[in-house]
Amino acid sequence: MSKLSKQDKIDIYNNWKNYNISANQATKEYGVNRANLFYLITLVERHGIEILDTGYTNYSVEFKEKAIRRVLFNHEVADQVSLELGLSSRGMIY
Repeated sequence: MSKLSKQDKIDIYNNWKNYNISANQATKEYGVNRANLFYLITLVERHGIEILDTGYTNYSVEFKEKAIRRVLFNHEVADQVSLELGLSSRGMIY
């Protein structure tokens, strides 16, 4: 998968929300897998389009430990924790 630009992400979301583009069409057009596509859409739904303005973030050790503990010890789903925290990628916790 190639890295998507902010504009690509906005286009994907707008096409999904306003023009009912199918998941298959979006994955082919933008070269993303379905899980990442749905993560992006859900992230924007929860946090608003402004979440895409967030640049590189250096997370503290405490933040990272809390996030990982939620998955390992509280048995929360990693994708759900990532979405709740507004992480730019579903793979960050993994």
